[in-house]
Amino acid sequence: MTDSLATVSSPIARLARELETISGQGLLDRAFVRSAEPAMWRLLSEGNFLPEEAMQPSGKGYARHLLYRDPGGRFSIAAMVWQPGQGTPIHDHDGTWGMIGMVQGGLEVVNYFSDGEDIRPGDVSLRHDAPHSPQARTAECVCGCADIHVVNNRSNETAISLHIYARDLEKCLVFNPVPDTDGRFIAHEKTLAYSSDASS
Repeated sequence: MTDSLATVSSPIARLARELETISGQGLLDRAFVRSAEPAMWRLLSEGNFLPEEAMQPSGKGYARHLLYRDPGGRFSIAAMVWQPGQGTPIHDHDGTWGMIGMVQGGLEVVNYFSDGEDIRPGDVSLRHDAPHSPQARTAECVCGCADIHVVNNRSNETAISLHIYARDLEKCLVFNPVPDTDGRFIAHEKTLAYSSDASS
């Protein structure tokens, strides 16, 4: 993979430059995601900006395609492809917020919160917000994701989403519900991998 913006497709390269500017302002996590929202909107309005390989699904689960990784590790951009019924477990972003922009179809996102409890592998208590459903080509096509959340494609249509992370992610925690408890989970660490590198 190459990190050079000169080799990245023009719309993605422009988004990466805008994210570089935001990072240069010292904005992190939630503030970074909120400041990146206009750039995400501009990119989504361009229509066909994804390379062909970034739109390929996977029969093993939702597909993750790397589009750009900042050389300084300050952010990354990925495309994800969700066939009907595919989704994630409840998981975190290793302590950082992220953003979803819908390219095609729609998803259901549920954010979880720990109310200040230190999140680490083992037993943890979480509460969740009501689901929200970003949909492509609507006023709700962009949404921020809390550090802990779950994403599902509950429609009969393949969904494609663009993701901005406030840093490059190599691992996460997955939260498995504890049976017969209210809001208790067992967290374990998982290494993250991409289905493809669509950045070169």
